[in-house]
Amino acid sequence: MFDFSTMSPEELLARSEELRARADVIAEELRSEGADAAALAEESDANITERQAIAAELETRKAAKQAAEEARAADFQAGSGKIETKGVPKMNENRFGIESVEYRDAWVKKLINRELSEEERAALASAGAVIPTMTVNAVWDKLVKPAELLGKVDVSQFPTYVRFPVATANNAAASGAVGSTITESSDVVGYVDLTPNEYVKLLTVGADIEHMAVSAVHDWVVDNLVGQIRYALNKDIVVGTGTNALKGLTVSVTASATAIPATVTKASILGIMAALPAQHHGGAIWIMTPEMFYNNIMTLTSLNDYVINDGFNMKLFGHDVVLMSECLVSSKETIFFGDPKAYKCNIFKAIEVKPFETATTTNIQFRGACLADGELIDTTAFVRFAQA
Repeated sequence: MFDFSTMSPEELLARSEELRARADVIAEELRSEGADAAALAEESDANITERQAIAAELETRKAAKQAAEEARAADFQAGSGKIETKGVPKMNENRFGIESVEYRDAWVKKLINRELSEEERAALASAGAVIPTMTVNAVWDKLVKPAELLGKVDVSQFPTYVRFPVATANNAAASGAVGSTITESSDVVGYVDLTPNEYVKLLTVGADIEHMAVSAVHDWVVDNLVGQIRYALNKDIVVGTGTNALKGLTVSVTASATAIPATVTKASILGIMAALPAQHHGGAIWIMTPEMFYNNIMTLTSLNDYVINDGFNMKLFGHDVVLMSECLVSSKETIFFGDPKAYKCNIFKAIEVKPFETATTTNIQFRGACLADGELIDTTAFVRFAQA
């Protein structure tokens, strides 16, 4: 499909960077009004395919070069003896693979402008300075935590825009005699489109970060950047406006006309559960503020047998409880109860980290950026109650 035979490794890497930059532009264009989503999605798919082909070509050339060197070494050893290699020492491929600690440390040292060895420079150049595997894994593990909303909702990772079908009219299945005539139903299917929104955190640190251990720099930068972006995504699942942000539950779910009484009762909590359609009870969760849970729910003696508080594994009537301060909506304590898997969140591009130096100070800035969107595709899957 692609002919890279006339291109040098440097030209292939340059082309890959060019495609990566265009991918960022495509993601930005998808957010603009009147964008031709289908054409942009097609271009994005072609972009990804070519980048994957370039990566495969570079890997093939590297393997061929290594095989040639091993064959040459075998020929010499079978004849006159040893080969003396001069200049840059041969890189240990296994020791400096992108999943290794050594490669991660080299990548971090490049981030903070610390001197690299010849072997480290060769490793980064060979891999195109991609983010280390253990950094990617650490970012994802810290981004999607099981006890938080982002760990409960349905999260996907598609690089292009995503369309989910939604039945706006869905007739029930009917039974009948074997061989009887089937009556056609008039179901209507609509769609929910997710397009990228950018979530960014800029972290500024002094030049003295160079004196920190490399592993400590890695963990500190990842923790700070991912922690702030994770909080923003979790927050917007509840209160996001849907404009350049995730569309939150407060936008999609209408508050019930029945208010939670000022003094919460067991009956009022059961009333919230009863309001949710039966098909959404399996896997349903509670979302409320710490104030509501600790000062209203847990102090209610009639609920003693129905509340579990085991660290961050909290349950009420057998359903997980997620605490979010953002459930104080318009100054009113608000409780959401429903199926989190009906909320679809797509991470178009996982968090990537890039360093910048300022012109007027010795500070170093690290930018973490993530492209994401999300929306509740079935508004009957959650109920919302506010306190009087």
